[in-house]
Amino acid sequence: MAVWCVLRVVASPSCEEARLKCAYRTGCGMALQNYIMDCSDVLHGSVTSCPESCQHALIALTSTEEGKDLMTCVCTDDFCEETKRKVEICRPHVLLANRNETIVSCRIAQGICAADALCSTALGYYNRYCRAMFHGRKCTHRCNNSISILSRQEKAAKLNSCRCDGHEDYDCRGIRTNMVQLCFHEDPPDHDELPTTPVSEASTLAASSARAPYLPLAHRTVFRQNSGTGRTGRVEFKTVFPNWRCISPT
Repeated sequence: MAVWCVLRVVASPSCEEARLKCAYRTGCGMALQNYIMDCSDVLHGSVTSCPESCQHALIALTSTEEGKDLMTCVCTDDFCEETKRKVEICRPHVLLANRNETIVSCRIAQGICAADALCSTALGYYNRYCRAMFHGRKCTHRCNNSISILSRQEKAAKLNSCRCDGHEDYDCRGIRTNMVQLCFHEDPPDHDELPTTPVSEASTLAASSARAPYLPLAHRTVFRQNSGTGRTGRVEFKTVFPNWRCISPT
């Protein structure tokens, strides 16, 4: 395993190359900007734990193919290495959320979808055509079709089992109920949402919620696109991550 990790690092691009590749790619570029803004305290070394907003930004960023390259990129200076060390405090949260069997909040699941170009497009159509359903009026043919298209996107996988955590800026549970009743013509789900779970219980909960109602999305996305750089300093040009892929989570 150690040899594999060494070979992986040697074959990896420089962190500057990885950053540019991500920045100019739809989806990854947006996720990168969110990371720069939401992880600024971590990158400036002003906190000792990883804020939730930074966790969400990192999870979305590292869910993209270009963002994964930032996990194994090769530093060329001391500042890059220092940034890796600072971001290390977020590693456990990101590793756990990126496991296939881990159930995440709908905010995180939506961010993962929004960071992918195809999933983000499908999400946009869903938000456009399902407004009547959001308000509990009806589920149109276009809304049903957009739900079907969204459900087939690879990066929408975690939306199938995501949980409403009560911190959304939209009526997560209400939309879930409307979708089940109006679009699927089924009984509404139990609103006793899944609690935050230890790693050891993640796979059990994933199996028990395999038939959970589809995503209770809002009529607007949570993750934003930033036109400015904010207070990022040199961070924007030295975006790097530790080699998390070489570490097997326990």
